[in-house]
Amino acid sequence: MSPDPIRLPETITVPRTDPIYNCHAYLTKVPIRAIQPFIETFTKPGEVVVDFFAGSGMTGLAALMLNRRARLSDISVLGKHIATGYLMDAATPGLRAEANQAMAAARKALGTLYMTKRGSDGTKVEMIRTIWSFTYLCPSCRNEMVFYEALNARGGVPQRCSSCGTPFARRSWLRGDDVPVRVIVQGENGRQVAQEVCETDRRRMREALRDGRLLKVPSLPIDEDREMFSRSGLGRSGMTETGKFFSPRNSIALVELWRAINNVQDEAIRQNLRFAFTAILPRASMRYQWSAKRPLNAQNQTYYVAPVYFEWNVFDLYGRKVNAVIRANEAIFGGWDLFSTEKLLDVSYEIASAEKLIHLDDCSAHYVFTDPPFGSNIFYSDMNLFQEAWLPETTDHSREAVIHTTGKRKNGSAERYEELLRNAFSEAFRVLKPGRYMSVVFGNSSGRIWGLVQRALRDAGFKASPVHVALLDKGQRSVKGLNSGSEGVVTVDLILTVQRPPKGVGTERAVTLANGDTDSLIRAAIDELADDRPCNASHVYARTLRKAIQKGLLLDDLHLGDVLIALRNAGYRVDRKTGRLFGDVAHSSGTQST
Repeated sequence: MSPDPIRLPETITVPRTDPIYNCHAYLTKVPIRAIQPFIETFTKPGEVVVDFFAGSGMTGLAALMLNRRARLSDISVLGKHIATGYLMDAATPGLRAEANQAMAAARKALGTLYMTKRGSDGTKVEMIRTIWSFTYLCPSCRNEMVFYEALNARGGVPQRCSSCGTPFARRSWLRGDDVPVRVIVQGENGRQVAQEVCETDRRRMREALRDGRLLKVPSLPIDEDREMFSRSGLGRSGMTETGKFFSPRNSIALVELWRAINNVQDEAIRQNLRFAFTAILPRASMRYQWSAKRPLNAQNQTYYVAPVYFEWNVFDLYGRKVNAVIRANEAIFGGWDLFSTEKLLDVSYEIASAEKLIHLDDCSAHYVFTDPPFGSNIFYSDMNLFQEAWLPETTDHSREAVIHTTGKRKNGSAERYEELLRNAFSEAFRVLKPGRYMSVVFGNSSGRIWGLVQRALRDAGFKASPVHVALLDKGQRSVKGLNSGSEGVVTVDLILTVQRPPKGVGTERAVTLANGDTDSLIRAAIDELADDRPCNASHVYARTLRKAIQKGLLLDDLHLGDVLIALRNAGYRVDRKTGRLFGDVAHSSGTQST
């Protein structure tokens, strides 16, 4: 099937706000609405779509909703668990009833550990969440500073010891024990209110610390050979296994809820409930960050615990998530006539390395859409331990397509990564029918990694020049993402579509890609700003890459920092609040400033 360029825009903007995308977190998911235009362009109903870096299965869902078959695979145990949860269509009444029954059983088993006394009238109520704070010891006077209490009116970090005036330095001051500082309950008027921690709260916490069920909390070690051990500073904090990230009360609540869920007899409902359970784990842990304005969620790319964090009632989180699962089910399956012979329900997911797709026959795929790991940016298997501790098996991280930057596996890591991608793309070449297409989503701030991807595609046998290169903008939510460019973070990806040559056409394996003129390509990308809506440095970087790739050029020496320098020299600046470009040039060229 030949592509129709009219149906594939050069820029695809799909915010990460739909009920399917937000139902269960997984690193660097591609929204379904960003995948569907490619599947519609390169396949017909009933044809087979393959994704061998399938992650949480978004490609499979996109294919399913367009009446295509899908063959998914990944080494990620968590990814398969999430995809299976999405694909299980449980009837809403039964799902809600079983969820309520599981929560009731778990609440009964938990006992009074969540119970507190409402300050206004002394009524016994269940706490909704408790705010906890780090404490620090002043190196000069040994005064204990409760971080939360020392914040200024705007939530700003304390500057000095309140006792002796010694400048506060978070890295060098010793930590004391974490302490509860506020409890949120439902007030007499039905609204949530924050109150002081009382003796009832402290008694419940002490009871939880002595509870034998803490020994039943599933936990996996995060060893020194894991990249995230050093990146998250786990050795210094002592948080070297997943179970340590949960408070005693939440640990027990999770154990009891997990037990109740696994007693559900209906397979589809049980899988949906397990899916909802693993979805709440980051928020049910100490990784759920507090802020003066609103909760900041949990950072999915690191094991970071903020100096002020939440202990959030597990049942409150779970009830909300079950509602989210119901909304996602309706978005995926709503309106389907499941008894229709015209509607395909043909999606499979295998645990398999992208280098060895032994479950797929030669020339069996009509199209490949895949999203490989982005070099050294994210370590999926390390972060997946958090949920996989509760599942029967864990991901084999020795086969992960990543570039290690620390530890024993650093040496030769880039070469191993390139070899794995080359082998994976070779497998894609093998399973694709001649003349058909593969789209690869990729994002990285280093031109060297982009050059590596280009070589891997060429060496696998695909045509050197892509048939289409699109910018994928999933929107920006995090502070780090908004400041892209100032921190070397890329928030815009590219989708490269390449073709397996038809029968009788050479594979161009011998073509050598020339190195590109970095400065001229950046200048050309900046010159286009006058014709576009406001954008950030990532957009300019992605446009530069697209120009190079479309010309068959390698840009090993290009980094996002080069684009920042060129933008600064051209008179542009980065707005710290929005991450967008502004300046005198932007005003004079017609580009709106923010």
